[in-house]
This record gives sequence, structure tokens and C-alpha cells, in this order.
Amino acid sequence: MKKSISASVYERHGNPADVLRVETRPWPEPAADEAVVQMRAAPINPADLNAIEGKYPGRREVPAVPGFEGAGVIVDVGAEVTTLRAGMLVILPHNIGTWRDALAVKASELVAVPPEIEPVHAAMLKINPLTAWRLLHDYVDLARGDWVIQNAANSAAGRCVIQIAHDLNYKTVNIVRRDELIEELRGEGADVVLVDGENLREEVKNATGGAQIRLGLNAVGGDSALRLANTLAPGSTMVTFGAMSLQPL
Repeated sequence: MKKSISASVYERHGNPADVLRVETRPWPEPAADEAVVQMRAAPINPADLNAIEGKYPGRREVPAVPGFEGAGVIVDVGAEVTTLRAGMLVILPHNIGTWRDALAVKASELVAVPPEIEPVHAAMLKINPLTAWRLLHDYVDLARGDWVIQNAANSAAGRCVIQIAHDLNYKTVNIVRRDELIEELRGEGADVVLVDGENLREEVKNATGGAQIRLGLNAVGGDSALRLANTLAPGSTMVTFGAMSLQPL
């Protein structure tokens, strides 16, 4: 077994390229109620970068290891752990710091996943798919055939919205910034994919046959959010869950 691990660390908040460094740490040893997880995959989400910058809610104390989510394989367990065993693929708890080779975690905080799920998929199960599910269920009572519009449609959360909405027989208008994404997102189940621009309202109206769109999902802010809002029917709901442009809503 390895005698040491590498971990990404930041000791002050700032631009990730400036404040992140890699340090060597001892291989973790499990307490009686812990399991040692060797990481297999950990995504880089916008929220991870915002946390390093100090711009994410619940600012972390430093020094810290970044990484809100990830998946790995159990390689060792403490004496009191009976529900998990070595070789199991597990999802790590939120905000534990997954950008490292291995870590010791309380066994009760780990979620085992079926072995047929690839680690790279398991690593992204916890945040974006659940975000998409709640966006489609918590704010507007949608029925089969209803339309939803979103910007940042090629993001991980946006792609989850497309796939879940397609499965639920909702129709989606998906706003992107690049032409080459149009066919790619259509292949994932998108009904309409449009490139953002000043004529967005008319383009959406033409593409949907003038459908009344009652739910808008905004992850960008700024001018994109305003154009998105202008495509919605009177009395509709726009949910903002991101600000990728770093501009006010």
C-alpha cells in the first residue's frame, strides 16, 4: 500500500491558479468507525472554484483541500465498521475535500453504489442530477408536454435537466453560446437548442410555436438572465441557481 498521498491544498482564498498547490501527506489510517477511500474520480465544478476564491456560501476555513464531491474505492476499514468492506465503490460526503489520492471518512457518511456504475459517473451523481430533479419539481407544477427554458444548457446541471425532462415528457428550450453544441444537446434529448443573442425572444417563439413557457432556469445572470426572463409567459417563474457570468441578476 502507498506510504503517502498527494493532495491539493490552498492556504488563502484567491484565483485557483495562484493559490492551489500540491503537497505530500501520510497515507490515512482509519479510526474504529472510519473507512479509507482511495479516490477514483472527483469533478471540477464551478462551485469548487468559487469555494477556493472565497465566493461560495459557507466560506471554508483555510488551509483546506478543495472538492465538494467524488467517488472512490474502499481499501481499508476500522474495527467497528460492519456495513462496508474493501473493494466497494462509494460516494464521498459533501465538502470533505476530494481533490486528493485517499482519505479516511466516517463509514456512516459514505454511500455505496452498484459496481456497474462507473466511478466517473458516481463522482457526479450527488449534486447536478439532484439539482436538476428539484429544479423540475419544486417550483412549477409541470405536466407532460409543458415547456422549460434554460441557459448554460451545456453545463453538467443543464445536461441533467435535458435528460430528466425528456424522460418525464417535458419539452426543453436550451440556450447555449456556441453553434457546435446544438446537435450534441439534441442527441441528449433536447427539443430546441438556440444560440443566445438579442433576438432570443422571437427565436424561442418561432421554435416552440408560441408555447407558453412557465419555468425558466438561470445559471448565468446578467444580460442572459434578462433575455431568458423575456421569453417567459406572464406569471411564470424563473429560478436562479448560478451566476456563471459573475454579473448581477
